[in-house]
Amino acid sequence: MKISFLIHTVYGIGGTIRTTLNLAEELADRHEVEIVSVLRHRDDSAFALDPRLSVVPLVDIRSGSPDLLDPLYSRPAAVFPRAEARYKEYSLLTDERIRAHYADSDADVVIGTRPGLVACVARFAPATAVRIGQEHMTHNHHRAALREEMYEHLDVLDAFVTVSEGDAQVWREKMPLPTTRVLSIPNSVPEPSVPPSDGSSRTVVAAGRLSGEKQYDVLVEAFARVAARRPEWTLRIYGSGDRHDPLWERITALGLYNRVHLMGAYSPIEPEWSKGAVAVSTSRHESFGMTIVEAMRCGVPVVSTDCDYGPREIIRDGVDGLLVPVGDADAVARGLLTLIDDEELRRSMAAAAVEGARRFDPGVVTKQYEALFGELAAEVAERVPAPGMAPVADCTVARDGSLRVTLVAPLPAGIDRGARLVCTRTGERTEVRSYGIDEAGSALIPAAEDFPEGVWNVFVELDGAAGRGRVTAGVVDQRGALYAAERVVPGTGVRHLLPYEDKAKAGALMLRAWRRRVHAEAADVRIDGPVVAFEGSMMGTAAITGRPELVLRRRGRAGDEIVLPGVRVGEDGFRFRFSSALPAASQTTAHDVWDFHVRCAPGGEPVRIGRLLDDVVGKQRCFAFPHTVMPKRREENLVRAVTKRILGRPRPKIRVHVYYTLSNDLALNVVDL
Repeated sequence: MKISFLIHTVYGIGGTIRTTLNLAEELADRHEVEIVSVLRHRDDSAFALDPRLSVVPLVDIRSGSPDLLDPLYSRPAAVFPRAEARYKEYSLLTDERIRAHYADSDADVVIGTRPGLVACVARFAPATAVRIGQEHMTHNHHRAALREEMYEHLDVLDAFVTVSEGDAQVWREKMPLPTTRVLSIPNSVPEPSVPPSDGSSRTVVAAGRLSGEKQYDVLVEAFARVAARRPEWTLRIYGSGDRHDPLWERITALGLYNRVHLMGAYSPIEPEWSKGAVAVSTSRHESFGMTIVEAMRCGVPVVSTDCDYGPREIIRDGVDGLLVPVGDADAVARGLLTLIDDEELRRSMAAAAVEGARRFDPGVVTKQYEALFGELAAEVAERVPAPGMAPVADCTVARDGSLRVTLVAPLPAGIDRGARLVCTRTGERTEVRSYGIDEAGSALIPAAEDFPEGVWNVFVELDGAAGRGRVTAGVVDQRGALYAAERVVPGTGVRHLLPYEDKAKAGALMLRAWRRRVHAEAADVRIDGPVVAFEGSMMGTAAITGRPELVLRRRGRAGDEIVLPGVRVGEDGFRFRFSSALPAASQTTAHDVWDFHVRCAPGGEPVRIGRLLDDVVGKQRCFAFPHTVMPKRREENLVRAVTKRILGRPRPKIRVHVYYTLSNDLALNVVDL
């Protein structure tokens, strides 16, 4: 296989670069591997590059480079997401260079290594390649605006890989459509080139970027307690970053300048880990925890905060390290003193750490990736028709909800045996529906057919022929879907099966299925300044009893909701009218998202409100509503408010916007302008 990693830059220092190179070098034993570095800002990489790796820089931003004079370099990127942290470093030139590289690529696998590059893989990777996105941070680390945009790009990928199972589970729960396989494969850490620590030193070691999320201030406070009891022990912190000066000031204020040393950045770091007897991590969150594994591989047990998500999946608490609460300096100190005061425990944990960390060896991790490549390659083979197997079909939705799929070209010559239309649910290959194709090249999917909710692929399978041919959409006549609401029988669940052409999948014929026991179908939404008004009706097995309530739930914060009274309309209808100033006044981040629910019975579980039962698969772009701009509510003292008014400083503003999500559910966002 030829495997292509698309990375921001391979010429710097960082965890993503290090883990990408670890994986690439192991894969290079059996595959052709290239590293596509979007930017090149220096002559040589900070890491030694394996000569077996092909490094392809796309845009040279070194001083004097002609790329800096290219007119496209000064124009903002169109494909790279605006909400991505690195957006200002990207341009139309980077978009074009990425597109051009993969237009001529023969890669079998393309891997994007950060959110913006995952979007580029979704857009530009060859149709014949396995398309994989990697998450080196966490779902909750990204802005809500970026997450919302990323869901659409993930829909095009073959797999999305996180570095912890905890984060993978969050992505699975939050993705509007289960169309992409989400799984976790940990980062790899090579066996160190130095012997493991003998545990005899009196040194505690920490390493990582000097930033707020690492909470080194908590570590310094904790070590002040340790030093008071064990003054012969010292703490070394390796790394650089913007928290260096405040951290040094705190060390000095506590009189720890002889006990705590800021060592700066070291590469390689393994010889420094091996000097330690105990390692420590006090992060607020860790997607994985490379430094934890590095220390363990060097025979150093780790005291770590039990933060989301990596440490608890790496450290076996009480076996090869200790987990302590996040932000608790006393707990960190107790953990350190436990290992400092018990040499036998420290040495037994060190031995267990070396043994346990072997599961992160590049050879072990690479086998997981290779198994994934093989599984996905089989799925891609279905996506790309075999020679002579490129069926095109028209699809019509009847008023009763049945679908008629008709091949518009004859079956391949020489095959006179049976042919079948085969539908498989994305992400669930065991979910299969199969229908005979008659002599006229037509297959009927009955209206009563049970399709679990999700996105379904459509193939033609021929007896006597190897593989399946993915069906390309011809004419898709969806007019029968306009009567979907009429087909719902009171007291039963809601079903809707809608065919469409997916341009992101080379014009493939796809089916979107909805199947819900209870559903709240929205009608027109009216926006009058800050006032939002809409009606809808309950469908399925739930009925309205009493006065309906609108429940706005803040996404990502369980239990954080606004409840507003509504009006019952007829037997099963509801009407709501509220001011968007209410969620605006409750803003907690630069981009809050509120999901719409209706509670149709006192004490009942709220039901998501959406618009499903018609002929439009994705309503986000075409069912758009006006947005409202209003002043941002800020808590500030009277003196500051008066000062701003005297100086004529404008009051910050926010935008409030009602919209349909990718899954066609109603939501409202509050965004800083």
